[in-house]
Order: sequence, then structure tokens, then C-alpha cells
Amino acid sequence: MSVDDTALRIGDSATVTLTFSEPVNGLTSADLTVANGSVSEPSSSDGGTTWNATLTPTANVEDNSNIITLANTGVSDLAGNTGSGTTDSNNYAIDTV
Repeated sequence: MSVDDTALRIGDSATVTLTFSEPVNGLTSADLTVANGSVSEPSSSDGGTTWNATLTPTANVEDNSNIITLANTGVSDLAGNTGSGTTDSNNYAIDTV
């Protein structure tokens, strides 16, 4: 999982890309824990292997250490096997003060 803009300021947003080794179902924003921000509902245009969402930072925050955590148990492959564990994004900084 990657965040394409790692220095977010007032009015900025970033694209969050989640890439799986095979197509998955069931990914929603509820599966993502976002530090100092929120994400849109993820969508996929390639059948569920790559998903994108938009990260919007929280206002009035200054924090250099933030990640997004995916709870893999929220997704399953096409055979119905549920994921396990968690996956973290790269770090991003927020300065919306």
C-alpha cells in the first residue's frame, strides 16, 4: 500500500494505492485505519487487484509520522479465502495548521 504524496498541506489530498497479489472482494474504507485523515471508498478498475482511494488530511494537524493500516481480514480472494494480519502504508507528514 502506498500514499503518493508524503507531505500533505492545507487543501491537499493524496492517492492511496493498494495492490494485491490476486483479485480481492470486500475492500471498503472501514478496513482502513487512517492517522490524522480520512479516505474515500476504494475502487478498482482492473477486477480487484489494484484499488485506489483518496486521502484527505485532517484540518489543524501538524504531525510528521502517519500511516494507514489495512485490516486484511476485511477482504477475501475470489475463492472466498479471507486475508489475515495487517498491512501498513508508507509514512506521510501532515501540516494543516
